Amino acid sequence: MIIKYLTFLSAGRKFAIPFHDIRTVLVAGEMQPIPEFPDYFAGTCLWEEQSIPVIDARKRFGFEPGEYTNRSCIIVCETNFAVRNKLGVIGLLTDTVAEMAEIDPEKLQPCEAVNTEACTRYLRGVYIDGGQPCYVVDTGMMVNDTDADRLRS
Repeated sequence: MIIKYLTFLSAGRKFAIPFHDIRTVLVAGEMQPIPEFPDYFAGTCLWEEQSIPVIDARKRFGFEPGEYTNRSCIIVCETNFAVRNKLGVIGLLTDTVAEMAEIDPEKLQPCEAVNTEACTRYLRGVYIDGGQPCYVVDTGMMVNDTDADRLRS
């Protein structure tokens, strides 16, 4: 069974999120800061009349901060942590959205110390695309338990 993914770039690396986790893609705009939250939270943005937390992919994956441009996007995803009895929704700030990809799950490889560039606890696996790695993001792991508790309150 082939699974569809949306690929995006962050700090020159390619990542993918399964379509079934994605609600929409927004043009990155001004965000409101979240006081006393870790720096990997870029702030909040409005989506469907609700404020959602936005994670800066560069910072979350441990890359150097970069300048975001008019091609920068926020990928709005459902996660497995609950906020007010609903699935949690987060935004992921990326450099740009790349393309749609169809991947056979059998081609996914584990990320056990695949490299030192990406923090593997946020990843489901990696596949090779055109000779380059593409890392599949586990959106449910992007927010740790402590920060998920803060979002709930």
